[in-house]
Amino acid sequence: MNLEGRKRNFLSSRREDIIEDQFNEIKQLECKYRNLYDGSPDMFRTIDREGMIIDCNQSYVIGLGYSGKSEVIGHSIFEHTAKDSLDAMKKSFEEWRSTGTVANKEVWFRRKNGCVFPVLLNASNLYDDKGNLKGSNTAIIDATEIYEARRQLEKANQLQEEFIKLAAHELRTPLQPILGFAELAAKGIMKHEQALIGIRKEANRLTNITNDILDVSRIQSNGLSYQKEMVGINEVITEMITNATVGLRYRLESDKPTIAIETELNDDIELKLDKGRIIQALSNIVGNSMKFTEGGRITIKTTALKSRNQFEIIITDSGPGISEEIFPTLFEKFAAKTSGAHLDKIGAGLGLYIARSIIQDHGGHIIAGNNVTGIGCTFIVRLPISGS
Repeated sequence: MNLEGRKRNFLSSRREDIIEDQFNEIKQLECKYRNLYDGSPDMFRTIDREGMIIDCNQSYVIGLGYSGKSEVIGHSIFEHTAKDSLDAMKKSFEEWRSTGTVANKEVWFRRKNGCVFPVLLNASNLYDDKGNLKGSNTAIIDATEIYEARRQLEKANQLQEEFIKLAAHELRTPLQPILGFAELAAKGIMKHEQALIGIRKEANRLTNITNDILDVSRIQSNGLSYQKEMVGINEVITEMITNATVGLRYRLESDKPTIAIETELNDDIELKLDKGRIIQALSNIVGNSMKFTEGGRITIKTTALKSRNQFEIIITDSGPGISEEIFPTLFEKFAAKTSGAHLDKIGAGLGLYIARSIIQDHGGHIIAGNNVTGIGCTFIVRLPISGS
C-alpha cells in the first residue's frame, strides 16, 4: 500500500477512535445523569407535550405509593393530582406550554391509596436532537413539612392576636370599676371605706391577671424558673388555703354566698418542689372552683399513693360542673369558663394553663372531671414522691 493509502487508513482509524471515545463519553454522561435522576431523594418525572409520563425516578414511584415504574409510566400527570388541585395543575401545565417553565408551583398530589399531600413543581423544557420541544423534566419537592410549618405559623399568629385582644380586655375589666369606685367616692355617692374595699379587690385582680400574663410568656419561652427543695406538703396546702381565704373575705364583703373550704390532709410527707409555684398552681385550681361555685363547699383531700410513688391532691367543688364543650380545651390558654349553660362568667382562662405547666414541670400531672353525683367537678393533682 502506498503512502497515500496508509494515510487514509490512519485518518479513518483515527476518526473511528474519536467517534468511539465520544460515544463512550456520552454513555458515561448518560449513566451519570441516570444515576442522579434515579437516585435523587426528590421526585422527578419526564412528560411529553400532552402531559403523559414517559419516565420517572424511584422516589416518584415510592412517593406516590406505587410498586414500580410500570404503574406510572404511560399515565397522565392528572391521575396523580388531587381533585381539588386539578384546576391549578391544568393552569400550571398550560403555563409550561406557553412559557416553557414552571417555578415553585404549589399543588396537591394524590397517592395510590387516595391520600393527598402538597408539593412544589419546577419544570424545564426537554428537546429532541432536532431542537423540537419534546416535553419537560419536572422536579417535585414534597412540601408537607413546609405546609405544616406554615400552618403552625399561621396558627401561632392567630393565637397571638387572640392573646393580645383577650389580655387587653382582661386588663381593662378591673380598671373600669377602679375608676368607677374612685369617681363615686370623689362625688360623695359612696363612702370612702366602701370604695377602698372595691378598689383593693379590683387592684388585686389586676395584679393577678398581670402576673398570669407574664407567667404565660415565661412558660412559652421556657423561662419559668424553679427553686426546688424538700418541703412538707401539708404545709404547702395550709398556706395555699390561707391565701384562698382572702378571696372568701372579699365574697363576704360583696354579699356573695359564702363557700366553706374543708380539708382531709393525710400522710404528711416531704416532696421536692418549688413551694411558691406549687402554691400558685393549687391556688389557681381552688380559685377556679371558687369563681364558679355560687355557694357550698370546696373539699381538699390528700393521700400518699406509695405503691405508685405519687402524692395525690383531690380538689372537689359543689359548683355547676364543667360543660362538655370546654373539656377539650380546659387546660389551654383562654379556655372559656362557663356557669352551667350560661356564658356569663368568662375569665382570662390562664390559671389552669399555668397550673398544668407548673405541675408538669414538677414531673406530675393533672386531670379533671365532673362528679358522678351530677353536682360539681373534681381536679386531681399527682406529684412524684421522689421529687424531680
